[in-house]
Amino acid sequence: MKNKFLLFLAFIFIVQCGYKVVNHNELNKYYIESFELEGENRVNRVLKKNILFYSRDTNENIFNIKIKTKKNKKILEKNIKNEIVRYQISINSTVEFYNLRTGKTSKSSFAAIGDFDVADKNIDTRNNENKLIENLIQKISEGIIKSMRSI
Repeated sequence: MKNKFLLFLAFIFIVQCGYKVVNHNELNKYYIESFELEGENRVNRVLKKNILFYSRDTNENIFNIKIKTKKNKKILEKNIKNEIVRYQISINSTVEFYNLRTGKTSKSSFAAIGDFDVADKNIDTRNNENKLIENLIQKISEGIIKSMRSI
């Protein structure tokens, strides 16, 4: 009898915990009417593609977006022979949102920093750099999308 009561009590607490699966379609309710891009073309194109992926023209929040992007690459480490061993890349984006429905303007800055190793072959080094840049762009675009949800 005592075990049945404890089992029943545990069942009630588990069922009533308040956990709810988030519907990502409800979170991404925005439409981008126009983009203005300045700075790094490749970075801006990928950012635009990532942001427009969730944009739907039937949504009620309509935005105009201005993105200014800077990419910096600097030497992080050299070996004894004075050969470059490691680079650091930083991507900084300043994004200005204008919500056409509410008339609110918001400005945010996003930054991502990472480093990569120099490989024996030049093609491997370029591949390492491109993978890092893609990861940094993904972080920035996720931040931009989260910021648009709060406006």
